[in-house]
Amino acid sequence: MKQYRQDSHVLPLVFWALLCVAVAIFLFFQSHKIISRTLRIEEIAAGVGFLILGPAALVVYLIRARSLWVALDPERGILLQGKHLIPWEELKRVERRRPRLRKSSGPAKIADHDWLTPPAGCGDPGCSGCIDVSGLGEAFAVVGLVLAVLVALWFVLFVFIPLLVVPLLEIFAPFGDRITITSDRGKLVLRDMAEADEFVRLISARMRVEER
Repeated sequence: MKQYRQDSHVLPLVFWALLCVAVAIFLFFQSHKIISRTLRIEEIAAGVGFLILGPAALVVYLIRARSLWVALDPERGILLQGKHLIPWEELKRVERRRPRLRKSSGPAKIADHDWLTPPAGCGDPGCSGCIDVSGLGEAFAVVGLVLAVLVALWFVLFVFIPLLVVPLLEIFAPFGDRITITSDRGKLVLRDMAEADEFVRLISARMRVEER
């Protein structure tokens, strides 16, 4: 049976952990050289905080993904961690809350934007949409600077924010994909599932899933 794990944001969290380690090392070993004084409790506390929010959070996330997973048995019910069965007849309610900050579930992706694609045929000799900048050195430099700013802005808005900031908010704050399964045995909450849509679709074949 296929296993469904809570690990859709592993890569962003790994990158975040590396950033936190780099900042912590800087606070522990380099900050006193810049501010010309001995290391104080503020730098130590901040460094420890980054280690907790970075590597420690990654370890907890990986342990959860490894130890708490589910599988679906079409005949019997939901299998928790490969050994605890929640029979279909014991299920009372399945509720799904989709991500608050994006439209899709699962691992975060870069959204497609048609306006980032150059006009069709640009580069052809007879292309009327291209701009001839030959002989305009200053204008070309200005255009290059503007393009560099636009690329940096694009990177922040459509790469850094959706691939790092949004996943981190979904991990550390209640903005991510969440599936709550209520049965006679209690509640089971599953967050950040990599294939949540498929999991919900399979459950929907047996009972209604409330979405909001």
